[in-house]
Amino acid sequence: MKKLMGLFLMIISLFGCSLSNMPSNEVEKYLENLKNLSDEVIIDVDSRVSEEELTKENKEIYKKALLRQYENMKYNIKNESINGNDATVKVQITVYNYYKVNEMSNIYMNEHLNEFNDMNGFFSNDIYNTFRLGELLKATDTISYELVFNLKKDTNGNWVLENPNREMLEKINGLYIN
Repeated sequence: MKKLMGLFLMIISLFGCSLSNMPSNEVEKYLENLKNLSDEVIIDVDSRVSEEELTKENKEIYKKALLRQYENMKYNIKNESINGNDATVKVQITVYNYYKVNEMSNIYMNEHLNEFNDMNGFFSNDIYNTFRLGELLKATDTISYELVFNLKKDTNGNWVLENPNREMLEKINGLYIN
């Protein structure tokens, strides 16, 4: 009986180890890092925001909007396909539709240009950006996208997620043009 129990535990532990080394687990780790705002995500957002030509205040608003997007992202892993050392994982994500917010902000600006003038009567990108970024923080409309993540096995047999391409990142940020 002890031998059977030992064999059973060994089979369970081997099966459990192989389940943890699945491509979908790596994709889930990536998406959870976004949702949980891991240190790496915060560093990436800070770097991205610092490159923008925005005022200090608008950089803070932009950072809040990006972090809000990641925290509130919903995802569902739909499919996993393994072909030797290559794999794909299809995921449906739902994010705030920041593209629509930017488009609506642009329309509003064009119809109300005087609202975005500085004290000298000239159009101010800073005033417009404050408005546009503030609208991102108020966004409630969402949009769903399908993402296909590619993975490869490394020399140790572990699945490694390839860097998402630009289109995928635009979708994750809710800025993809349909």
